[in-house]
Amino acid sequence: MRLRTYLIRRAIHTVITLLVVLVLLFVIFRLMPGDPTRFFIAPGQPPQVRDEICVSFGLCKWVSAPGNGYQGQIQAGADGAYNVTAFVNDTAGTRCGANPCNYTFVYNNFPLERDQRNGHPGVVVTEVTLAKAGGIARPSLPDAAPGDTITVRAKIVIDSMPASSLRVLKPDNVTWIFLGAPQTDSTPRYFYWTFVAPDRGTYWGVITARNATLTENFTFGFAASPPVPGFDLVEGKFYGIRPSFPQNVAVLSVNVTARAAPIRNVTANLVSPGGFPQVDIHLRHPLQVARRSLAEQFVLYFINMLSGNFGNSFYTKRPVMDEISVRIGPTLLLFGSAVVISYLLGVLLGAILAWRRGSKMELSAIVVSLFFYSMPVFWFGLVLLWFFAFDRRWFPLGGIGGFDPKTGLALNGFALVGDILWHMALPLGNLVILGLAGHVLLMRNSMLEVMGEDYILTAKAKGLSERRIMYRHAARNALLPVVTALAISIGGVISGGVLTETIFSWPGMGFYLVAATLQQDYPSVQAAFFILAVLTILANTVADVLYAYLDPRVRL
Repeated sequence: MRLRTYLIRRAIHTVITLLVVLVLLFVIFRLMPGDPTRFFIAPGQPPQVRDEICVSFGLCKWVSAPGNGYQGQIQAGADGAYNVTAFVNDTAGTRCGANPCNYTFVYNNFPLERDQRNGHPGVVVTEVTLAKAGGIARPSLPDAAPGDTITVRAKIVIDSMPASSLRVLKPDNVTWIFLGAPQTDSTPRYFYWTFVAPDRGTYWGVITARNATLTENFTFGFAASPPVPGFDLVEGKFYGIRPSFPQNVAVLSVNVTARAAPIRNVTANLVSPGGFPQVDIHLRHPLQVARRSLAEQFVLYFINMLSGNFGNSFYTKRPVMDEISVRIGPTLLLFGSAVVISYLLGVLLGAILAWRRGSKMELSAIVVSLFFYSMPVFWFGLVLLWFFAFDRRWFPLGGIGGFDPKTGLALNGFALVGDILWHMALPLGNLVILGLAGHVLLMRNSMLEVMGEDYILTAKAKGLSERRIMYRHAARNALLPVVTALAISIGGVISGGVLTETIFSWPGMGFYLVAATLQQDYPSVQAAFFILAVLTILANTVADVLYAYLDPRVRL
């Protein structure tokens, strides 16, 4: 098999391995005993925040709430009365007249919650009711029709500011009906106006109360739009909120029930206080949170993990990918340097010891290698930290450096490189020394086996130099078991690096993983595990390719 074909097949195997890792991570983090959403529950956390976090991690999804309610948002930045007309369509094509559910509301630039059906009391005008001829006075007229005579009744609480006039804007949003002085009766502080609603649609009026120095305008609205057969329309509400400066948002809520056929859509038209052009607003059911099925979670989990969308950290509230991106570099620098240095030195020293077998140097090296090979990573790291950093103060206690210890200014150029290497000396020495011991022993044993082969005797018979025989013939073939062991030990190097980074406060993935675990930072732990798994898979792939390059027989 050609090397190119082998590389393609190995790449396919790498992808399959990565998918298996994702499945295992999904099983660990999503199918663990209990509800995983408990990790991001905090004291005093609003349900809305909890729902948003649940959706962001793919555990939940937004769905339309059941019922007859529809909502839409309106950008309401100007003071005054807004003329809103709602239109409802069903699947049968039936239309709820020209203006099935329409009314006006007043929006002032401060947080409010206002139900226009009950009126909004002012300082002087505290109550407005509407009535048809011979009907009962009510806050609204849901059954008003074109041609009805409407009586407007207002209560004024300050005797010195009587109601002076009423003007009503017709549904065309252009024509005004001006009504002069109101009528009065035996009831004190109540004023009346009577007019005819000539057209179908939304009317809104302004009652003016004034004296010689003060003036107050009070707005109200009603719809001359009788119900259409097949629909039950319940007049909705407006809520004014102010989420952020300078934008103000009003939420229109409408309740609609159709008897003839299901509702297809609900839309609304908006006219600003200045009579600006209408804006179409699509109203939808309010959203609520529902748990995703296991299959949906599985697919979304794959997509998010492969695209690097790990969510936000519970602890810092920042995107996990942003935090990991600044820690991958230090981890690759430490791990990569440790693997390369320990591997090259182990191969070189192992070959020399095998070639000089039986010498005192070989015996001493074997004893030292066995000693460090059995040494725990964390214990040796603590010994290095105590002796070289705490006791002798030759090296810093931890960190990655990059700043002048006297001035606190950031370093650059060779000064930055030297400071990073100075901080990296102890954690790198911890990984290199412990990893070197295993490579030396394995390379020595492999060299001893190869040196008894016939082709080594043939090379000696040809008169080749010992240096050429050792490096060109013996060491090349003895590398194969070492490369295999390297691929197997990469996971151990990374796990040992996690402990090393924690001991020496090296700001890499291992240190980040331990800190996130102690803080129960669920998305950060999940992402750190995934990144470390990817690094392990890629390192094993490189080792396999190197093995295939050294020994063409593995390509068969």
